[in-house]
Amino acid sequence: MLLRNPHTIDREIEVLAAQLAILQRREDDFTRILKDMNRLLESVQAEKVALTSKMAELRRQKIPVNWLPSELLIQIFLICAGENAETSPLPYNPAPVLISHVCRAWRELALVTSQLWSFMSYRSTLFKPPPIEAFLDRSGRSELTFTFVSPLDEPVHDAPLLAASERNTTEGIIELLTPHFPRIRSITFECHFTTTISLVFRALCMRKFSKLQHLDLAVCSEDPGVNRPTLVPVDERLGADLTPTNSALADLRLEQVPLTRLPSYLLRTVKVLELSYSCRRRSAVRQSHFVPKMSRITQLLRNTPQLHELSMIGVTPVWDITSGTQANHQGVTSQETRVPTGAIELLELRRLAWQYIYPRDVYPFLSLLNAPQLERIDLLIAQPSSKRYDIPQLRGNHIGDQESFTQAEPLANVAAFHSLKELNVSCQNEDTPSSSLRQFLFPALEKLDIAFVGRHLRKEPGLPALSRLESIFRDPRLPHLTHLTLSHFDIPLGHGKAILAYIPSLVCLTLGGCTGVAAVLSALAESYGRVPSGQVRRATRACGVRICPRLEELVLWSCSDFQFETLYSVVYARSSLVDTSTPTPDAIGVDVASAVLGRQIRPLKKPRSVGASVSQHVDFGLYSGAISTLIPIQEALHPSSITCVHLEDCPPITEDQSLSLEELGAMVILK
Repeated sequence: MLLRNPHTIDREIEVLAAQLAILQRREDDFTRILKDMNRLLESVQAEKVALTSKMAELRRQKIPVNWLPSELLIQIFLICAGENAETSPLPYNPAPVLISHVCRAWRELALVTSQLWSFMSYRSTLFKPPPIEAFLDRSGRSELTFTFVSPLDEPVHDAPLLAASERNTTEGIIELLTPHFPRIRSITFECHFTTTISLVFRALCMRKFSKLQHLDLAVCSEDPGVNRPTLVPVDERLGADLTPTNSALADLRLEQVPLTRLPSYLLRTVKVLELSYSCRRRSAVRQSHFVPKMSRITQLLRNTPQLHELSMIGVTPVWDITSGTQANHQGVTSQETRVPTGAIELLELRRLAWQYIYPRDVYPFLSLLNAPQLERIDLLIAQPSSKRYDIPQLRGNHIGDQESFTQAEPLANVAAFHSLKELNVSCQNEDTPSSSLRQFLFPALEKLDIAFVGRHLRKEPGLPALSRLESIFRDPRLPHLTHLTLSHFDIPLGHGKAILAYIPSLVCLTLGGCTGVAAVLSALAESYGRVPSGQVRRATRACGVRICPRLEELVLWSCSDFQFETLYSVVYARSSLVDTSTPTPDAIGVDVASAVLGRQIRPLKKPRSVGASVSQHVDFGLYSGAISTLIPIQEALHPSSITCVHLEDCPPITEDQSLSLEELGAMVILK
């Protein structure tokens, strides 16, 4: 191998170095170009993202729901979450999860709204803590609303296994919620076993529910082998704990729950109380349900001094007590000794509702109440069964004589409700109102609704006959009554007029699904008398009305046994546009009164000693309690005009007939 000359090698190295420099400059140029291209690419990409976002925003603005501000969307989300927490069939409340998966904006809004995750529900007998833990974590410090429902979609074949599973789930839920008890505002708990509900009672006794406002407990099983109530230990009886504790509970609902296990500290602020102990027709099912004693109910009510509204559904208690005044006047002979008790002080009670109450339970219970501010009573009076069961006390007061519900109670004891303004009575037998209300006085009653709801139990064809007021009330005179509603009755000839004669201040009359309406309308159109017309010699004309001179509104629905002429006569007789020559109150003299009454009216003679009569003093306070339903002659001669006639599902009237009523000053509403 020939050795190369160093000079030649140096020249080659210089050539290669020059080439490398050229390549390096080209590489730098390409690098600069690539950086500029990347910069241009990034700029294009950023501009593209901005334009895409702007276009998406414009498209989003086309959807009306996106016009709403975030504050309003949050309120809508809260309403949706609250409704789904009570009705969703899923194990947890799906509303917050679904809302957070709609779009990015909604997800961001949902995650920062802690109240949205405060509506928690669990519907499964298998305990799975992750959903509950996720809701608790995202709810932050918001007040919680928790709902637990034990599902039962098919018949129970293994009751002990279901009971154990329900109990384990309840224990797990309570363990997770224990640190959060102070911020729970609502609890709804529906299970199938009393052993499960006892765990809730144990948790309630921890006295950590300072913000609890709503409590709903229900044992909803109908399996006789599942839900037999057990005896309650003495130390768990209601009212045993008197330690002062702050409570905010205002709404309490109990269904088939033993009353003796409730901690009394929660009851002191309750304003709305609902008790439901539905009595079933089947004997096996009925024995599986908890039957409360009246002593337990009264003990519960004594611990609720701020109660405003009391509602009882299907409560047929065992009568083991009686009021002190009633003890000496028992209408029936009880098979067990009843302990006399004092009145229940419910000074704030405004409304009382009792559905499916038996007739002879009405007076014994209401006579126990001292409710001076009670303004409304709603009663659904059930038809007593003629069958006798193994447990006679299930019929409440029908212990000695279950079929004698129409027997008149002794009227030695009378309860008066001086503040009652509204009374709604629904009955399944036409005789039960008479046997239920005969021992009460309602001197200030303003609204009365009597409805028959037992057509499915009635064997006779047609509607039941409406009793007269003197058969229903001890005192049929209702001078302050302004609204009367009668539904699904046959009004015998003359009964309607007799009833309305006791109601001189009636303003609105509603008849629904009744027969005999024509006779009632004829009574309303009957004139007070006839007076000289003044236009034709010896001619007379009708003047005034005999009953209900203040009537202004007439509502008829599903009434088909009247003619338009009868309805027109009512409006015509009371219209002030018919004849302007009716005597004014100042012009009513002896001649007019004699003509109206049909007999000669002679003025009273003056007393011999005027001075003596002036000096005599009469104390009218002795007669302040007297009730009069007499109509002053001024009102009878100048009745109020009918301003509204409401017809629904009645004989159709033509447009001309409707206009004829409107010409008399009445607004006609047709449906």
